[in-house]
Amino acid sequence: MKNRKRIAVLMAGVVHRTYQHMFLEGILSQAKQLNYDVCIFSPFMNYDNETEYQLGENRIFDLVDYAMFDGVIYAPCSFNSDLLRNRIEKDLLELCHIPSVVLESDDSRFHCIMMDDVTAFEQVVNHLITQHHLTKILCLTGFKDNLQAEMRAQGYQNAMQAHGLEIPEGYIVYGDFWKQAALDLAQKIADGEVFKPEAVVCCCDTVAITLCNRLVELGFRVPEEIVIVGYDSGSEAAENVPSITTYVRPVVDMGIRGVLKLHELITGEKAEPFRIDKGYLVPAESCGCGKDFKQKFEERQKEIHEIEDARKMFEDIPMAERLNSMPTLKALFDKILNHLYLISNFCDFYLCMCDQWDDLSKNSDNKEDYNHYTEKMHLRLSCTNHNGEVTDETFPLKDLLPVLHADREEPRAYYFTPLHFNERCFGYTVVGYGDKIKAYDSLYHNWTRNLNNAFEFMRVKNNFNSMNQRLFSASVRDTLTGIYNRHGYQHYSDEIFRKAQASENKKLLIFAADLDGLKIINDTYGHVEGDNAISVVANALNTCFSLNEICARTGGDEFLVIGCDDYTEEDIQEYIQYILDFLMQYNAESGKPYQVEASLGYVCQKVGMSDQLKTLMDEADSRMYANKVRRKKNRKS
Repeated sequence: MKNRKRIAVLMAGVVHRTYQHMFLEGILSQAKQLNYDVCIFSPFMNYDNETEYQLGENRIFDLVDYAMFDGVIYAPCSFNSDLLRNRIEKDLLELCHIPSVVLESDDSRFHCIMMDDVTAFEQVVNHLITQHHLTKILCLTGFKDNLQAEMRAQGYQNAMQAHGLEIPEGYIVYGDFWKQAALDLAQKIADGEVFKPEAVVCCCDTVAITLCNRLVELGFRVPEEIVIVGYDSGSEAAENVPSITTYVRPVVDMGIRGVLKLHELITGEKAEPFRIDKGYLVPAESCGCGKDFKQKFEERQKEIHEIEDARKMFEDIPMAERLNSMPTLKALFDKILNHLYLISNFCDFYLCMCDQWDDLSKNSDNKEDYNHYTEKMHLRLSCTNHNGEVTDETFPLKDLLPVLHADREEPRAYYFTPLHFNERCFGYTVVGYGDKIKAYDSLYHNWTRNLNNAFEFMRVKNNFNSMNQRLFSASVRDTLTGIYNRHGYQHYSDEIFRKAQASENKKLLIFAADLDGLKIINDTYGHVEGDNAISVVANALNTCFSLNEICARTGGDEFLVIGCDDYTEEDIQEYIQYILDFLMQYNAESGKPYQVEASLGYVCQKVGMSDQLKTLMDEADSRMYANKVRRKKNRKS
């Protein structure tokens, strides 16, 4: 279906957080029902710093061309970096001219969708009151004045008041959404600084797990003496001993409502949610409901085993070593294609590279040469519905991905993630899961890091090889004439000689030349003119031969040419005549007060395994010298 509408999703932390996966479950499911394609832009790493690596990760948001989309969903709560949040929000306000929705925020600058944490947290407290008949319940929430922390505290107060229970001073404890506040509270309860409650309801699972485990270490029995419950329903709650009763927040519902609101802003029409999700309690051992938890625990263990099986397979495959051993870029792409099977549950995969990403001229300290995407991109790997190929399709950056513009029956979701080495931008990868509502995991991050390192290794290796080649070229070339020097001649002549020995039909040609009267030219007209005469002879020899012969200056005024081909005597005489004509024409037109002349000698014959290269070279040189003597006598007479 052409002209299908598209939604861009800007978020972080997809690798590590169940929370983000639940967001995406709601977004992708509702978008699929309403026939929207979805493009999720997310860095793998999500730290509040500006290290080279994190800046390279953040580059993925440079891809977002709002003109490509019909609407945007932004999840600021998934970002750890205030700097990155501020940058994205600035772009949304100044560059984005399409409808946008912000999740779990009360920012008045945007259309915001809030999660009903108040009602959800009430359900947690209600469970303790109605099912366990507890009344002395302490609430350990997050930072004071933090929106999410205050909503949880409000839900606690609503539940307590609805059951006519008092909330004495000190029953609401503000913490940090992390471990330290839980450790402090456990110690205070043990020391008697804080009364021992019947239960503690915590703002998140991390706090609940930390509090529970520390209380057990201090000698308290959970849940017999103190009941502990969490909130957020992360996987760690199920794996703790004792397992932690928690609550699945209505995160999926927030994703659903975000798409519904965006759809209304885009089309002016309201739509029905694909399902109603208000969250639910997950009873476990920390409140005494372990029996009901047994089946869920077993399901979670099965899931863990599946994850561990995938991880073990990934760790057992030497992917990094295989990629780094590839001799060429084409071989590297082929090898990457062979390792796509390690991406769990994927359906589609695309690898897009910057134009000239490995250009050796971009090897300077100027980051502006390499820290950005290029206007022209190259699709180098394309895998649709598990059918993969190595390709090199160019497309403009503003198109993001050629398949986005293809005619497809069903909508698709694609995850865009960065390819880089520190701040050096290589391109980006795109992964899709077909009609499955899924997100990538930490193994995909590790898989992609293998690609990053392989591309950098290939780039550095190519740069090193190029440098070696330049150094080698400099070492085998004569700086005055540009033809090979003695070292270059020695390097290549053995190979040509062995080729002649192995051939039944071809002959070895060794051509010796010597500039006549160089000392007189140097003494009379200076070394600049002597160098000029040397260069003239070098040009005559170098332009004469055309069958891949090696032409070298092997001494001050000495030259050698070596080649292997099916030479005839007529060929050799034509070569000699060309050289003589070249020098004659130069002397006629140069206006120099001296003549440039050369003595020549050659050997051209088939060679056998018993022949020696040095012997043949000496023979050519001897014939050249005899020619020099004859020409000198002729000049005197």
